[in-house]
Formats: sequence, structure tokens, C-alpha cells
Amino acid sequence: MVVDDHAFVRDAAEAVIAGCHDLDPVGSAGTGAAAIAKVFELDPDVVVVDFALPDMTGLDAVETLRAEGIPARFVLLTGAPLDAAERDAIAARVEVFLHKEAGHEALLGAIRKAALAAPLAPAPADPFAASGAVNAGLLTARERAVLREIARGRPVGEIAERLGVSPATVRKHRENVMSKLNLNSTAALVRAAMQIGQY
Repeated sequence: MVVDDHAFVRDAAEAVIAGCHDLDPVGSAGTGAAAIAKVFELDPDVVVVDFALPDMTGLDAVETLRAEGIPARFVLLTGAPLDAAERDAIAARVEVFLHKEAGHEALLGAIRKAALAAPLAPAPADPFAASGAVNAGLLTARERAVLREIARGRPVGEIAERLGVSPATVRKHRENVMSKLNLNSTAALVRAAMQIGQY
């Protein structure tokens, strides 16, 4: 089963999977909530889930399903620029963790690897807890939107255009987020976005 909020990505992944004699796509979903419901309905062996979903992180969806005793294995995809410690922390919570730039063959290999893996138990704690809890309640809706766009690697000019504000306003919101959350780098911004489910 494939979970991604972009229909093109879902369709492309399903087409690639369908072209393999040993793999069978059983369905797809575009949000975390829809994915959870469909996993219960379809009982897939492997779920390929994007980290960046509109209603929750893919990791949140995985944790919810694990807590319900779902035996599926999970391949988590991300396009985020993570450091080694962050990649290791996430990789410990899914059967396979893969960057989106890895390509189709890597995805198929990841699905096969996950299918053969023993399912993991629910994680006892957030792997980013050591870096300090993020108080998302301090952020305004616009600051959260800017945080999400920065974490996705978009430049200031593009963020300004997407949000309908000036580049100076984007920079000000960034400064506010950095100050409110006590952050000191773009990597810290990405980590914060992941913690509060904004990536």
C-alpha cells in the first residue's frame, strides 16, 4: 500500500510496484487518517508511507498502527535534509527508511526488504525528545506555515509567493520561529517541524 499526499507520486509508485511479478499494489491513501483506515481494511503486508502528510507525519501514522497491533511492515520515505543522528533515530522506528531521491529500484528493494523483516514494536519515546520538546503552541498559524515551507527546502522568494506575503515578512516570521523555539540553524528548524508534525 502506498501513502503520499500527491496523487502523481501514488500513481507512479503503484505502477512501478504493479510491474513486478512478486509485488502487488493493494491500494493507496493521501492522508495519515485515510492510511490508518485503509490499512485496517486492506491488511497490506508492507506500507510505503511518506513522512510529509497533510494531517500528521508518516511516522505518527506508523506509530498509531503499531499501537493497534497491526503486523504490517513499513517503508518510510522522506525528502528532508536530515543529519546522520536524525536518520538513525527515524530508521530505528521503521523496517526501512529511504530518501525519495533513491529511485524506483531502491524503492522496490526497500519493499522486499521490509516484507522479510520482523515487525518492530511500538516506540517508547520520541527519538527527538533529547533535543527538547517543541512548544508548538507558541507559534502563530502563519509562523507554522513558514516553518513548514522552510523545512521543505523552499527559498525565501518562493515561500513569499506561495503564502502571498513579502520576502521581508517571511524572514521576520523565520526570526520569530527561531526565537520562540530557541533554534539556531536550518537543521534545527527541520527537526522542529518534524517534531510538531509540520514537515
